[in-house]
This record gives sequence, structure tokens and C-alpha cells, in this order.
Amino acid sequence: MIDGYGKSLAKRGEQIVVKEEGKILYSELPENLRQVIITGHGSISTDALALLSLHGVDLILLDWRGHVICRLSSPEMRTVVTRREQYMAYKDSRSGYLAKAFVLAKMRNQKALLGTLAKNRKETDPEAANRMISLRDVIDEEIKRLEMFEPSAIENSRSTILGFEGLSSSAYWDGVKEVVPDELKFDERSGRGALDPFNAMLNYGYGVLEGETWRAVHYAGLDPYGGFLHADRPGKPSMVLDMMEEFRQQLVDRPLLSITSKKVVNSNDFHVEEGFCRLSDKASHAILKELLGKMEEYVAVGEEKVRWCDLILAKAREVAQYLRGEVNKYDGFYLRW
Repeated sequence: MIDGYGKSLAKRGEQIVVKEEGKILYSELPENLRQVIITGHGSISTDALALLSLHGVDLILLDWRGHVICRLSSPEMRTVVTRREQYMAYKDSRSGYLAKAFVLAKMRNQKALLGTLAKNRKETDPEAANRMISLRDVIDEEIKRLEMFEPSAIENSRSTILGFEGLSSSAYWDGVKEVVPDELKFDERSGRGALDPFNAMLNYGYGVLEGETWRAVHYAGLDPYGGFLHADRPGKPSMVLDMMEEFRQQLVDRPLLSITSKKVVNSNDFHVEEGFCRLSDKASHAILKELLGKMEEYVAVGEEKVRWCDLILAKAREVAQYLRGEVNKYDGFYLRW
């Protein structure tokens, strides 16, 4: 992670170094890096770019909103078979099947997180806990309804799947609202144009997750723009957004709720610019530190434990295997509660 003004990324021998005013702040062998995230203004040498690419290290540039405005990576490493199947799947039931799997995983993670939040507040705020449990049950009902739905090609199934997702998300954010500090003025999820501090945090956090998911989609040989759940639009990485759905709650929402409850950031770390809420350097640094640290943590998958970043890559590869016909099903990942 490189943030702040005046920093530069360069090559020294076979190492990547971060400099500021000629002083080396950090150095590392590229094989020990997975991704470099740059925020703010800085520079990078072509030698450093070449060394990162040689070792398969992604370079992500985020703006203050958390938008991925630039991504540099090594060339494609897989055959064209995966992408051909991905494009053909759009017209058959595989597209609806995968969209359903992504949304089911998302809804189950929403249910799990609300259950955890309610459990943690059962003694301190029983009224809020009970409201969250009721909202969790609403999500559970939508999960059951979606489980019964048999999708066809995505163009015929998208509106139905998104209907279930919309009802679930409405209940989920009403539950999350119960635990966001009042000073962050969170009333509802407002999407890309953040009007309050917590939405600004979410947008920035999802940008970090987008960069990590894009890397996984790339190395799985998938076309990042050829998604199913998210409709096609020029410049929209719909497959990346599809795969992000499984990981938003555990890798962004939960860590952000943690740092707000610990007062790592507060309302003084934000200001309004051109009508939108903007994070301070302190807030964006705190979010990056928390989320990148979360990516390195281990999570139980069956009887194994894997890093979250490796799990995202594994799930992208499972999607590719399903599309190529190497496996006959795809199960989205969710944490049990």
C-alpha cells in the first residue's frame, strides 16, 4: 500500500522500494508481494513496473472515492477456452445458475453477519438485537424463496434474482443501521455517490475489494467485463462485480463496522466536497490498513484454513472450471452462523 503525496515506487536491484524525498521507506522482494495499491499522487518507474509484472504483482490505483481508475497486470496466462465458454454461457442456463449462486452466497453472508451483530449486542442493547434478529429472519425467507427458483439464461432470470437480492439487502442495511454510530449519519445504502461518512467508507472499501477480485478473475482466465448478474455496460467490470458479491459482508462491511465501533475513525475524518462526502487521508489509510490486513487472515473452508485473498482466487478458478465443464456445480462461499 502506498498512500500520501510525494512517494515513488522504484526498483533497487531485485527489490521494489518505496521512496520519499530520496529516502527509502520500505523495500521488499516482488515474489513476496501480491498487489500494490496506490492512492494520492506519486510516481513509479518503468523498471519497477516490469519487475512487478514479471512476478505477477498487480498494481491498482484508487481515487478518493475508492474507484479503481487504473490496473496494471502481467499478460494473460490462460487459454482462450475459458472465455469462449464464458461468452456462450450468457445465452444458456449456466449464466442464471451462476448469478443465483453469487446472490445466494451474498444473502447467506448478510444473514450470518446480522446474526453475529445481534448476538454481540444481546446483553448491551437487547432491543436492537431483537430488531436485527427479525431482519435476519426476513433475509432467511428470501433465501428460501431464491433456493426454490430455477433460473434459465440470465436475460430471463436477472430481474427475478435481483428482486430477491433487493429485498434481502433492504433488510440487511436496516439491520446494519442499528450498529453504525449516529455521528456517521448512515440512514441507507446510497451507492457510488456517498452522501454520508459510512457510505463513503463502504465505497472506498468496495474499491479495495474490487482490486483484489479483479486480480482473481484475471488469473482464473475470465473476462472481467463478461459478467452475468450485473448487466453489460461499457467499462463496467461486471464479472468482477459478480464475484465480489460473496465477499462484501465479511471482507468490507464487518471490518468497517469494527473500526467505527472502536472509534478508529469518526465524523471529523470526513468533509463534503462538490456535494459528496470525502474521506480524509487518515480515514482512507485506516480503511486500507484494516482491509488489507483482513485479506491476509485465514478462514476455515471445510477442514482447511486459507487466506481470504487465496479464497477469492480459488472461487474464481471454480467458476472457470464450471464454465469449462470440468465440474458440474458451483457453490458460493458463505460463513455459517
